[in-house]
Amino acid sequence: MPRAKALIVWGTGSGVGKSLLVAGLLRHFRRLGLRAAPFKAQNMSNHARVVPGGEIASAQWLQALAAGVEPEVRMNPVLVKPFGERGAQVVVWGKVDPALSRLPWKERKPHLEAPIREALEGLLAEYELLVLEGAGSPVERNLWPDLPNLKVAEWADAKALLVADVDQGGALGALYGTWALLGEHRGRLIGFAFNKFRGDLELLKPAYRLLEDWTGIPVLGTLPLLPLELPEEDGFRHRPRAAEGPKVALLRYPHASNLDEFWPLSELARPVYATTPEEAEGAELLVLPGSRFPARDLPWLKAFLPLIQRHLEAEKPVLAVCGGAEMLAEAIWDEEGVEEKGVFPGLGLLPYRVRLEREKRVAKTGARLEGLSGYWARLNGLEVQGYEIHHGRGLPLFHQEGSLLATWMHGLLENPHVQRALFGKEARGLEEALEALADALEAHLDLGAVHRALGLKAAPKGGASGSARGLEAPPPGLVLLLGGAKSGKSRHAQRLAGPFATLIATAEARDEEMAERIRRHKEERPPTWETLEEPLDLARALEEARHPTVVVDCLTLWVANLLERGLDPLEETERFLEAVKRSGKRVIAVSNEVGMGIVPPNPLARRYRDLLGQVNARLAEAAREAYLLVAGRALPLKG
Repeated sequence: MPRAKALIVWGTGSGVGKSLLVAGLLRHFRRLGLRAAPFKAQNMSNHARVVPGGEIASAQWLQALAAGVEPEVRMNPVLVKPFGERGAQVVVWGKVDPALSRLPWKERKPHLEAPIREALEGLLAEYELLVLEGAGSPVERNLWPDLPNLKVAEWADAKALLVADVDQGGALGALYGTWALLGEHRGRLIGFAFNKFRGDLELLKPAYRLLEDWTGIPVLGTLPLLPLELPEEDGFRHRPRAAEGPKVALLRYPHASNLDEFWPLSELARPVYATTPEEAEGAELLVLPGSRFPARDLPWLKAFLPLIQRHLEAEKPVLAVCGGAEMLAEAIWDEEGVEEKGVFPGLGLLPYRVRLEREKRVAKTGARLEGLSGYWARLNGLEVQGYEIHHGRGLPLFHQEGSLLATWMHGLLENPHVQRALFGKEARGLEEALEALADALEAHLDLGAVHRALGLKAAPKGGASGSARGLEAPPPGLVLLLGGAKSGKSRHAQRLAGPFATLIATAEARDEEMAERIRRHKEERPPTWETLEEPLDLARALEEARHPTVVVDCLTLWVANLLERGLDPLEETERFLEAVKRSGKRVIAVSNEVGMGIVPPNPLARRYRDLLGQVNARLAEAAREAYLLVAGRALPLKG
């Protein structure tokens, strides 16, 4: 397999939306039938997920789901998990590296290039396309030579997209300043993107021209602030949205970790991150999330002890996860200095002592819940799945003490049946949210420019087709799409056809306006489509089409072309229908419904209108399915 193409998403800073933009792009490329994968050389996050071989940052785990591939440690070869002002745990290829964890940053850096490059080269050899995520900003000159942004882009020979967060303010200056500081690396840039916009887009549009005039780099579009809840890479930047339902307080101690597992709460309840007992007052459910450094979070949590005790006395539920559960034990023993050497008295709400061991437990896990009482009894009989990431030993996987449920397992609330049992409904699944994310990118960004910059093309004649890539063969027969001008016919045909199709284009570029229309249509098409330009002989073009799905766009121009050459549209329609039967293909034909307007003023125009109406009627009679497109909505007429 040839080396993969690569695209890197740089940001003007942290928190601008690089992670979700990469996820959306990967889902878009998956729709095109491309085998794509994520890569982030070095991530700094206390949000991690368990994959084969160890742990990676939650962002790359989610991006792999978006791409439809198995998450693995090479997708995030270095994960830095900070636990203080200067200290951090360094995870290399999924495993904690104690020696690197003890080194200062500048001494650690030379040891990271080899594992990062090995992971990158391995993925480049196995996939068709990599979408890389940068870290922070690529122009932190004090840190040059920059490894996770510039070095990996050089190694992968990646094109680059630069994104800024409009919601933070200063996006125009941030994009221009980053471009200016990139220096010799500017050549990789193919476009700018604005993210998290709300308001009147016309107010932002002048920035497009300014950036393009100043830099020569196009603006590919602006993503609105999307109402999507997906696992966040950085819980300390995340502001959860509130749905209808009970108030849920997540105690956000200084070293809280794996907050991303609680993303469903934004659709099920009214979650708040509580940093003071007052902010948690009135909550129906208290959640103590994981902690990267329980020994240091204990003094902070002691201020909440009266609130937690009142909550338990009222038999209101408390969920303590991993490090949160450790802090509720009688004591935490760290005799080897795994995190901080010493014995640390806990809050004493659980009858256990926790001992930290150097060997970290990183595993997917599951359990059948039984014997629970009170609020938690509704979970009895449920099979739940999650994951464990902890150095501690001494607690059961699940333990109930009054209305307190303590567990090592992360991800309990991500189980849909747990959501139904506790909140009476399910959060929107990750698949649905990722589809909505890709829809937004396709609607608001010029992804055709990205395709062209990467050189994405359809498979060659005799190459892989949709069925060869494991896609089901489409049902044969004719599908007719009717509607007025700009009613959404072509876009709907593209959605029906999927990533692999042959387009039979009947338009001829006889003037500048038509040439421009043809150009725009080409840009909107998936790069994996085959295009056959044929203004007259649809039957012959159908025989040449190599994909099992064929789109004919459009019959309106085809009938006009036939009339102009003195051919009978009704006879040619019958030839076309016979060819559809012989081909065994799914043929999606687009045609205008022109008989709903005013009567044309001359005989030729009236004859054309009548003939096109007759052609449409004959095709609808023969079609397996027929739809009328109105204002972008497909109304079924048949099938």
